Amino acid sequence: MVAGKNLTKDDVLAAVRKCGCTLEYVPEDLKTAEVCLTAVRNEGWALEYVPEKLKTEELCREAIRQDGSALEYAPEELKTAEFCFGIVKQTGWTLEYVPEKLKTAELCLLAVRGCGIALEHVPEKLKTTEICIEAVRQDSWALEYVPDHLKLKVASQVEQQAVKT
Repeated sequence: MVAGKNLTKDDVLAAVRKCGCTLEYVPEDLKTAEVCLTAVRNEGWALEYVPEKLKTEELCREAIRQDGSALEYAPEELKTAEFCFGIVKQTGWTLEYVPEKLKTAELCLLAVRGCGIALEHVPEKLKTTEICIEAVRQDSWALEYVPDHLKLKVASQVEQQAVKT
């Protein structure tokens, strides 16, 4: 980005178009809704550097669409059950950034069907045989996150189902 105090909106827009992460270095008075939206469209995790007052649902959705890990930087008040359900449906591994209080059996099942290793972020009390089987069926590496008392049962059932198909 151009150094100095004479930065213009056009300078800033050009910089965040090239690399959304440069938003970190943009002076606060030049962080407009347009600049921030341009930055997160380029790199979703640039949401970390968006001022809280500009983190609208639309801007956060755009950031998360570009990079699911941006959910970590969305304001807590936007992280509703409906909002998180839509994000996890799109990208299962984003379960990691869903508040614990919103992690239901239905949401966790949806997450592991899209990304088996999301099982790592399923609360222990929700790691049922069904969820664990779905996770391991989707990605065998998920067996690492299956509770010890279920590992043999889950591995056996996944193998039996694989033989049938």
